[in-house]
Amino acid sequence: MITIQLTNDFLDEQEIQKLMTLFNCQSNDEFNLALKNVTLAALTEYKEMLLGKGLPTRADEIKQHRLFHLVKHYFQGVIPTEVEVSSMFQLTETESRALIRNVRTRFRYQLEAEILNTLQQTVISAELSKDKYHVVIQSDNVLEELNRVVSTNAPQLDPITKVRGSARKYQISEDTYELLSNKLGVNQEVAATEHEDE
Repeated sequence: MITIQLTNDFLDEQEIQKLMTLFNCQSNDEFNLALKNVTLAALTEYKEMLLGKGLPTRADEIKQHRLFHLVKHYFQGVIPTEVEVSSMFQLTETESRALIRNVRTRFRYQLEAEILNTLQQTVISAELSKDKYHVVIQSDNVLEELNRVVSTNAPQLDPITKVRGSARKYQISEDTYELLSNKLGVNQEVAATEHEDE
């Protein structure tokens, strides 16, 4: 194991506070873990460069590569939202949406587990209300990916649609929810139990 020690002047107090806000950290331990994961993502990128593994040269491809490593090492097994990417890369939400989509497309096989985990978590968080499931989806890329599963496997079913008058609340018909659960390997009894525990 290799330990990297930062000098006290590497980050001043103001920079630490800004990073803690960016990483959404409530304690020094959380901050140290976030910093460790970002460092691991950066070192992975440098390792590939130093070992001549054919790094991209265009700016947009470099961002894609960087986000890929952050997904692998920092975002803990899920695809980040546009807001999270905008904060880290200093991009508009539209630019972040395109960047995430490009990373999903370019690294689909390497990110298969992270994409599946993200979709599963979204479906599990849906709650049945009357005859529809309601769910908050913070990312347009997640919505796009879920609707892709529907259109690919059962184009006759209703897509996920936005609840009128809400910012990020969507509704899923029971048939569509059942299809998503089956295709994504979500146990509906487990999902129901999780909601009971909340």
